[in-house]
Amino acid sequence: MKEMSERNKNHTPGGHIGRRLRESLERASDVVVIERDQTTAARPFAAAWVDYREYHEAQRLKSELLRRYRGKALEDVLPGEEVRTARGVCYRLVSRNASRLRTVDPAEAGRRILSDLKLLYGVGEVTEASMKRQGIGTIADLADHPRFGGQARSILKMVEEGDTMGLLDWIGRGFQKSHPLALFSSGFHREEDFILIDIETLGMFQRPIILLGLARVHGNEIRVEQYLLRRIDEEPAALAGLLTHLGGRRAFVTYNGRTFDIPYIRERLAYYGIRANIEGPHFDVLHFSRRAWRDCVPDCKLTTLEHCFLGIRREDDVPSALVPEFYESYMRTGNPGPLVPIVEHNRRDLLTLASLFSKLHEEWQP
Repeated sequence: MKEMSERNKNHTPGGHIGRRLRESLERASDVVVIERDQTTAARPFAAAWVDYREYHEAQRLKSELLRRYRGKALEDVLPGEEVRTARGVCYRLVSRNASRLRTVDPAEAGRRILSDLKLLYGVGEVTEASMKRQGIGTIADLADHPRFGGQARSILKMVEEGDTMGLLDWIGRGFQKSHPLALFSSGFHREEDFILIDIETLGMFQRPIILLGLARVHGNEIRVEQYLLRRIDEEPAALAGLLTHLGGRRAFVTYNGRTFDIPYIRERLAYYGIRANIEGPHFDVLHFSRRAWRDCVPDCKLTTLEHCFLGIRREDDVPSALVPEFYESYMRTGNPGPLVPIVEHNRRDLLTLASLFSKLHEEWQP
C-alpha cells in the first residue's frame, strides 16, 4: 500500500525510484550534442554523442509523440502481455517477421576450417604453400605428422564434435576475431540455436536496462521478444525473462555485444544478485562488418549498413544516445508516446542484425 501511495503521489511510473533516477539524469547527462561541421577526431571520448540535426529532429519527434499519445495507456499503445518470472512480473512485446538466417552447412564449415593449415602453430603462409605443393591439402592430412599431429587431431576433434567455443578460441589465438573462419564456425549451429540480442539502457555505465530485445528463428520466421520496463523496478523481472531463453545449445549474435550488451547484462545480473550462466559462442557482427565493408561505406554504424546494403532509411527513429532522454520523458509524464520509437528502434536493430549476419556469409562464400 505504501508503494501504491508513493506511485500515486508522484503520478509517474516507478514512483520515488523514478524521481531519484530523473534527478540523477538531470545532474549528469551522458549525451553530447556535436556541431554539424565537427570532425570525427573532435568528437567526445567516453560519451554518447548525437549530431545537431539528429538532436533537433528527435526533439520535434518527442513533442509530436507526447501530443499524439496524451492520455493513452501504455498497454493500448504498445500491446503486449504480462509475464511472471522468478523475479516478479514484467511486460513482454512479441512480433513476428517472415525471414531466416543464412549461414553455411556443417560440412562446408568443416571444409573451410580444415583447409587453412595456418591454424597450426608454426605454420605461416610460406610453410602452408610448401605443404600444399607436397600434396598436404587439409589439417586432416597432418593427423600423424610428428610435429603438427597433436594440434591437427585437436582441431579435427573440435570440427567433428561441432565444438564452436573451442574453435572460436583456437581461431582467435592465431587470427583476428573478425576472421572469416570465425564466422564460418557458426555453421555448426542450427538456425534455432542463434539468439540475437540488443539492449537499450539509461546510460553508458551502471544504469538500468530499460528494454531487453532478443530474436530467434521459429520455422520460417524470426520471432522478436522485447522485455520493456514499465517501471524501473521491473528490471530484475525482465532480466529473469531473458534468462528463460538461454538454455540448450545457444550461440549469441550481437552488434558490439562483446564489448557492450553481454557485459552490461552480466553487470546488471550481478547488481541484483541473480546467478546465471550467459557464456556461449558469440558472433559480434560489428567486427565482421568492419573487416568486410569498412572501405566501401562512410562508417560501420548499424543504420549506415542498413541503408547501404538493405536500402532501408528509418523514419521517426530515435538515436541510441537519446533513448535515456525519451524514456525519462515517459517516466516524468506517464505518456507512453516516447516509448514507441524506442521499441521500434530496438526491433529494427534486431532484424537488421539478422540480415547483416546472413549477408556476411554470402559475401565471404565463393
